[in-house]
Amino acid sequence: MSLVPSLGWHQRLFYNRNLGPTGSTRVRYLSTHFVPQFAFNETFWNRLTQWCIYSLLSFPIVNYGLIKVFGQSASIWDFLVLLLLSLIALVRYLGGHKSVAFRWSKFAWWYILYCIALLWAGFNTPTVSFDGFSMDVEYILFGLLLPFVVDAKDVPKYLYVAVVVSILLGVDGVFQYLIKVPIPIGWLDVGEHVRTRVFSVIASPAELGANMELIIPVLFALLIVDKHRVRRWMYALGGLICLGTLLFTYDRGSWMGFGVALLLIAVVYERRLLLVLAILAAIAFFLPAIHSRIMDLFSPVYYIQSAQGGRILRWEDAFDTMAVNPLFGAGLGKYGGAIATVNGYSLYSDSYYAKILGESGLVGLVLFFTLHASIVSEIVQTVVKRAKGADRALALGGLAGISAILVHNSVENLFEYAPTVVLYFMMVGLLLIWGRTLDTDDPQSAIGIACQRHGP
Repeated sequence: MSLVPSLGWHQRLFYNRNLGPTGSTRVRYLSTHFVPQFAFNETFWNRLTQWCIYSLLSFPIVNYGLIKVFGQSASIWDFLVLLLLSLIALVRYLGGHKSVAFRWSKFAWWYILYCIALLWAGFNTPTVSFDGFSMDVEYILFGLLLPFVVDAKDVPKYLYVAVVVSILLGVDGVFQYLIKVPIPIGWLDVGEHVRTRVFSVIASPAELGANMELIIPVLFALLIVDKHRVRRWMYALGGLICLGTLLFTYDRGSWMGFGVALLLIAVVYERRLLLVLAILAAIAFFLPAIHSRIMDLFSPVYYIQSAQGGRILRWEDAFDTMAVNPLFGAGLGKYGGAIATVNGYSLYSDSYYAKILGESGLVGLVLFFTLHASIVSEIVQTVVKRAKGADRALALGGLAGISAILVHNSVENLFEYAPTVVLYFMMVGLLLIWGRTLDTDDPQSAIGIACQRHGP
């Protein structure tokens, strides 16, 4: 009797189909003498994968808790998760699991190879170059691994975890606003008066705003897709709470990213969103604190101050730094980010694109833009164009959230902060894995079916 039908994909890892009965003996020998029994347990690997993904989707809370308990040394946990996911992907591959990389992966690898070349070129300052390389590349690897470790049937529960985590952050943000949590004076413009600026466990209004702008469109899309009565109440209430927290960050970059992304989606795909945008803009315009913070952008004083020591000055500095070596920039870790600031090379650029331009030149910026343009293009081709019925709302919500981050990145170093860049690549991966299940002739998607299955 053949051994193959009785083996899961993890056990087939140790089976040579050309060995016949001897192969059966060899499998038993290997499993008895060299391989721990859990290595043959498919349930073990599936659960390990799920908890790795859950931890990444809960990054802000997990990271805050671990550092609070164990100190800064615990910040290595995300790298350990990356190693675990790499091992899981390898085991699944050797076990015969078939998966296809995302189309944007090839552009990511071109960018990574270019960063490796810059790393080699910067070996006169190895620590700075390696830290800069890690900052730019590490979290892209999470996105590259996703199709090899995540099954489409698990996408709905991962999306639920992502939105629940953001709702919890939103609740914390509203609570901070109500108690008027103290904030550094540097978080306000000269002469500006607001109740407070919320930041939750993320410790930055801009990064909390990035989380909100990415998840809010997904939350309201799930309200349309999901038929479960209790969860729909959770999406509706959670969406309003997260909107409130987005406003209470008083972060203009987050507002801009959210508004521009929704405007693009409305103009290109769904004109009915224009009414929603108009209502939101009207409400915001008549709230004094928000009105004054937006109108400050049109004040000549703001531009004078920005040119003397703010964003405009830093963006000009990025151009000047690039101009010294236009093609390849100043080198990894030597301009515009945390590594460059700590080592005394430069201040924050207050634009991730300016940071890429300054440290890796025009070649790096073109490769970086190409990578993220290919991500947006693949989401449009694989998800948006194939989604039908209620699923189209989730496709557009996901695209809006991703677009919001890319717009916001022009005025903040968002991808310097691990919780934001991890959530970005996780949402990209989950959307694309779900998109592969969409059948243009069948309006029922994996998420739609899952929602109905768990409905009341």
